[in-house]
Amino acid sequence: MKDSAFILSGETMQEQSVQYRFDFLKYRFACLFFSIAVLAAGLVYYLFIGGFKYHIDFTGGAEMRVAFSKPVDAHNLRTALTADGWKDAVIQSVGKTGQEFLIRVGSLDSSLETDIKKSFAKNFAGNEISIGNIDWIGAEVGKDTKWNAIKAVLLSMFILALYIALRSEFKYGIGAVLSLIHDILVIMVYILITGEAISLHILASILAVIGYSLNDTIVIFSKIQENYKRLAGTAISDYDLVNLSINQTLVRTTLTSFATLLSVASILFLGGETLHGLALIMFIGIIIGTFSSIYIASPSMLWAQTRAKKALARAV
Repeated sequence: MKDSAFILSGETMQEQSVQYRFDFLKYRFACLFFSIAVLAAGLVYYLFIGGFKYHIDFTGGAEMRVAFSKPVDAHNLRTALTADGWKDAVIQSVGKTGQEFLIRVGSLDSSLETDIKKSFAKNFAGNEISIGNIDWIGAEVGKDTKWNAIKAVLLSMFILALYIALRSEFKYGIGAVLSLIHDILVIMVYILITGEAISLHILASILAVIGYSLNDTIVIFSKIQENYKRLAGTAISDYDLVNLSINQTLVRTTLTSFATLLSVASILFLGGETLHGLALIMFIGIIIGTFSSIYIASPSMLWAQTRAKKALARAV
């Protein structure tokens, strides 16, 4: 880190101290290696287990409204369904009585209603059950949903890349896009290793993480642009300027990340089983997004800036 730089003031050189508390970029290659190792491990694991697990939102299944004569705890209901083979069942309480539930299971078996009744009769003896109409979601509909989800992610990436390109220079767009791709891939590795089934809730959390990560990246990039204008013509290197900008936004980044993590943590621990997967992905995504804004987006922008300067020097 340089201790000083110079600003041209009229016909004299005025010394200006350039100091920052943390040399973040010093560890950029170690962090890059760590990210590559995580993604490589995810690729190996993907090939080993044969792909992702998909929720019934994408694979198809059945949805039914179940009513009990006595209140039932949703956790006990989930335990009973899991024990009898419906591990990915989605259970949503209807009303506040604890007697009616909306249940979705990944089964297209014509005997599903009979099997469900037998399971509940065994696990909730003395509690009468009635099942309303069953809505069937075919595999083809699930396939269309999966493709629409992929298109939603790709479209959001394209729009965000276009926004960065119009708002800033090309070098910033490179950093932002690589950071977003990194975040999505790391989250997918986590989902793969934990065996979490990809659902619409998980998709929503991934899109939320993309927005959060981009916002954090834009804040750092805005400060870098501001410093380039403010310190134009000085002897400050691009390395020091980027490091300085990250340090200047560090308090804002830390406070924002901490406040957001607290909000997500409340959903994670108090939101129930239905929102657990969404909240957990968002919790991890916020940490990853903060990491990538500093160690993926900023170094990538610096790399693009260095390459552009070298290309210009060769052309001259």
